[in-house]
Amino acid sequence: MLNTKDVVNNVKDKTEIEEGCIFLVLQLNIHVKDVESPKQRTLLVSEQSTFEELHLYLQVAFAWSDTHLHFFSQNGTTIVPQEEDFKHQPKAVNEETAVLSDYLKKSGDQLTYIYDLNMDWQHTITLEHKAELPMDLPLPFCIAAEGEAPLEQTVEQAYSFSDNEELIESINHQLSVFYEDWLLDGEDHEETEPDETEWNQLFDAADRVKADKPWLEIRDDQIIAIWSDRINDYVYCSIMGNAGESYGVSGFLGDRGLLSYLDLLEEDPFEDDLAVLFNQYSLTVNFNDREELNEDEYDLIKSLDRKYRGRLQWPSFVSMIPDTVPWSFNQEECLIFTEVLSKLDTLLSQTESLSNEVPSFDDGEILALNKEGEQTILSKDKQVTQAITFPKLELELSEIEWKREGNKIDKINGAELELAFIQAGEPVQRTPQSRPFLPYILVFIDRNTGTVLQYDLVDSVYYTEGIQKRIFQLFDKIETLPKTVYMFDDFFAMHAEPLFNKLSIPLVKTEELHGVNQFIKMMNEDGLFE
Repeated sequence: MLNTKDVVNNVKDKTEIEEGCIFLVLQLNIHVKDVESPKQRTLLVSEQSTFEELHLYLQVAFAWSDTHLHFFSQNGTTIVPQEEDFKHQPKAVNEETAVLSDYLKKSGDQLTYIYDLNMDWQHTITLEHKAELPMDLPLPFCIAAEGEAPLEQTVEQAYSFSDNEELIESINHQLSVFYEDWLLDGEDHEETEPDETEWNQLFDAADRVKADKPWLEIRDDQIIAIWSDRINDYVYCSIMGNAGESYGVSGFLGDRGLLSYLDLLEEDPFEDDLAVLFNQYSLTVNFNDREELNEDEYDLIKSLDRKYRGRLQWPSFVSMIPDTVPWSFNQEECLIFTEVLSKLDTLLSQTESLSNEVPSFDDGEILALNKEGEQTILSKDKQVTQAITFPKLELELSEIEWKREGNKIDKINGAELELAFIQAGEPVQRTPQSRPFLPYILVFIDRNTGTVLQYDLVDSVYYTEGIQKRIFQLFDKIETLPKTVYMFDDFFAMHAEPLFNKLSIPLVKTEELHGVNQFIKMMNEDGLFE
């Protein structure tokens, strides 16, 4: 999730942001009155939240059971649910339609929330800040908490927390059930998991490769390329374990995977470079000790009724996609790696002397099992050259769609715009089950005035198609096309250029973007990019 300290720093007025490019939130302090030990929470919520939604947030934040009646009040007005008990309350307002912005307008404004009319648990809700944030946030979000033990006798305390930070993390994990389409244009980012048959086929293939023990003969820099029909490209397999400390196979997928493998080779082994980690594009099986498995990995093995004993025998599978954190396999990745490991097992069983047959990557050659299932030798230089070939246009749009976009060529009053992809903060999750990713802010800034015209918070844009797609979507939102676009002379500009050529928009690659630099400086001051 978003870092708590970053979020706290964000709760300030952003007067420099163009109107229409802000996201309004309220910072609320809520404390329970007349209890022995302090019990309070500080929540960030949308200004447009209803009181019904706030009630649900409070139930989660304070570990209430939501089994008793409740109501809100302010200066003689009662905000109530549609319950018969409150039907005849004077000045009663329906909490389903009442929104917070109508009652909490300035710092210091207060509400009272009462839960359980018999016990009369009273909460004082105080508006601390009314914030304008220049990006989307997962709301509601807890930034401070004190007092962990539930007050209701019917509610058991499931966990004990060593400090308030752990309590805050737990509250935010529970609040995440309310996150819906707060991010990424409402796209469906849930991944399909493999079924039992698919998992068993993958484990079977991994067990066969483990039985071959290829790490006894070759090193991790002796790459074997396996053609995958599922990705229509080679998967470059590195066999790990020659040093005898751990065993496994990493498959780097296609051209993108090959380039990420080159990044690993160039990494300083004495430096902990997270950028290299987050740029990998690979699927890996590691053979671990039982205690090295996480709970989900162990539960999966048990659910499949698979039996493993001894050291370095228990398989675990890790997916690495650029701009995301290591994660478990989805269905497609399971099928890809099953194919690759099965073909690798075939090659290993047919090769008598691996140490002699498999060249070192540094020697400029790669042993491969090609599309026809035949062993061959690939030129490393040729494969790398192909991987870094200037990207092409990857958006598959109809001519009607291209023509519709071309009709916007009236320009924005002849405006010249700056465009940049800016990585924002730490990994975030759209839902507790989805793969965490490193988000980017895609921003359009008027080059002459510095005005922020449009921005989007987007997920991974590592690939050519992702970069082009996000820019195209942004053009759709601004309705007209600019005269000229300026971008930093970097990875993103290189992959975006085919799109600009197609739209006949001049793209100027430069080392200096004054408007973007000012935008980044402002965001850094507020802690968003730390």
